[in-house]
Amino acid sequence: MGSTEFGIPALEVLVDQGHELACIVSTPARKKGRGLTLEDSPVTEYARKRGLGPVLTPESLRDASLALELKNASADIFVVVAFRILPESIFTIPRLGTYNIHASLLPKYRGPAPIQRAIEAGEKETGVTIFRIDAGIDTGVIVLSKKASIGPEETSPQLNEHLSRLGAESLIEALPIVLSGTNAFIMQDASLACGAPKLTKAEGKIDWHLPAQVLFNRIRAFKPFPGCYSFLAGLRVNVEWGVPMPGGAGVPGTVSGIEKDGFDVVCGSGTLHVTRVKPEGKTIMDARDFVQGRRISIGTRFE
Repeated sequence: MGSTEFGIPALEVLVDQGHELACIVSTPARKKGRGLTLEDSPVTEYARKRGLGPVLTPESLRDASLALELKNASADIFVVVAFRILPESIFTIPRLGTYNIHASLLPKYRGPAPIQRAIEAGEKETGVTIFRIDAGIDTGVIVLSKKASIGPEETSPQLNEHLSRLGAESLIEALPIVLSGTNAFIMQDASLACGAPKLTKAEGKIDWHLPAQVLFNRIRAFKPFPGCYSFLAGLRVNVEWGVPMPGGAGVPGTVSGIEKDGFDVVCGSGTLHVTRVKPEGKTIMDARDFVQGRRISIGTRFE
């Protein structure tokens, strides 16, 4: 059960390891792009290219006909990867339970955005957890966890790719534990839990009063959504890349220096050296070209 690219390595390794797929469940095709053409989810597209199936794409997971179809599939285990919240009528169907690949070291970062929230928080380490789904949000007993480092400039898409592969490897290691029936699982310590709530568009608006390091972490974390943006004379400008620098004084949001490869903006502490931007309606460009085109100078103010 999955929809995004994050689930493809797990699906791929299950097939390559010779496990029998009773069925695949994904999200329905959605209208996308300017032409509003219907596009399948990445998992559905991958399954069809490899001739895997049947592929179920229910609009609602609470549909009684879906539960009946899944019961008739007689699966021993359900594997869930970056999917939707399952109702109890679904996750209790398989005889050995339903297991999720979660992109954090639970109980830290429970919720839909664990990769982004870990980077935003400046974490240097994260990982994946295989756990059995229960009625809570990422609260079930743990089969196993695997750690992974977060690079100092690693972005959400890069970490997503890394953890998707680690999750697939961990799944194959976890399945024999589940199949053994030993129930040697680990209870989560709720006192160590923290959430990873869904990202919102509003979070992308840059608050220049924050420390430069915090803004740098958000630039890394909020790729590709919601991005980090500010306004210059009414023009929305996405900051595609910028690194924190020491020093800097003045009103936050003010350009304090112009270099060959970009410009410096004063933050609550330190400065953000901006090297890549995307002006509204334009493609991503080097900050030096943006400086020349907009005639930015020291003292220019971002809002």
